[in-house]
Amino acid sequence: MDYRRIGGTDLDVSVLCFGPMRSAARDGNDNETSKAGARALEAALDAGVNFLHSSYEYGTRWMMTDVLRDHPKRNDIHHVIKLPVPDWDDDGKFNETKFRQRVEDALSELATDRIAVLQWMWRARPNDDEHRLPVLANIMDDVNAAFEKLRDEGKAGYMMTLPYTVPAARASLDTGKLSGFVSFLNPIEMELVEFFPEMEKNNQGFLCIRPLFQGILTDRHQSWDEVPEDHYLQRVKKEDPHAFDKRAAIRATFADEIANENGGSFARFSQRFPLYSPLVASMVTGLNTEAQVKDAVEALDGIKPRPDLFQKAYDLWKADFKIT
Repeated sequence: MDYRRIGGTDLDVSVLCFGPMRSAARDGNDNETSKAGARALEAALDAGVNFLHSSYEYGTRWMMTDVLRDHPKRNDIHHVIKLPVPDWDDDGKFNETKFRQRVEDALSELATDRIAVLQWMWRARPNDDEHRLPVLANIMDDVNAAFEKLRDEGKAGYMMTLPYTVPAARASLDTGKLSGFVSFLNPIEMELVEFFPEMEKNNQGFLCIRPLFQGILTDRHQSWDEVPEDHYLQRVKKEDPHAFDKRAAIRATFADEIANENGGSFARFSQRFPLYSPLVASMVTGLNTEAQVKDAVEALDGIKPRPDLFQKAYDLWKADFKIT
């Protein structure tokens, strides 16, 4: 297993970050799915994964507790947790008690003394820039003060954010109070790459989520017509068919021009792609079985930054999105 340092931190994390979103039953039922998820987590730790992502929203931490409570590598693990405060229905108001409680709960459930990275998020309903951007200016000082208390107590290491949109990303960076982004990055979601040069200059970090775009960037779906009717992206397509079609065009372009970098496997290319950027330290990947862990570990073994290839991909993406 390879490791990279998150920019601006002292954290050397595995390039593969274990994502448990669907790795156990949300109701705490120790069924076959949950047993398989526990074996997958154990296999990841055995393979050298030292970075775990989790959220109270997933309802799967109970499985992680069972695995981590007495695990010999428990004290060597770095954790990143989702921390949405304010949440959807908080009317844009920051609640320090809720912020702290979600960290304390994570510390207990993950059997650890410190959360390495807080993936802080601020939400609104509706969750658009018109409603969210004014909130940031109003709460950022209070959010940072709450984080600094936890940091000084040794319970938290760094605070990053998932900004959702480009304007929110710009506003987040302008606060000067965040260590970087935990956000989407894959061959058809490259909106935040425009900030990478600035983030490298400022010694900030980037953790990738959704590297396979909800399973679409694999070899299972050779065309968009093959996406199942109940798939999350069918809703996305209905909401904005134009943007969806553009992403489909980008996939086709990449399949023709770049995916052969990995023997013609679009899945392999997509799995490795974020790590071609020197800014990206790790990729949060949903892993539900031992076989998936084995495949991901093998796919990411020995991957080095390839800035020229990453830039070529970004140029193709910009051309299809008509970004100037």
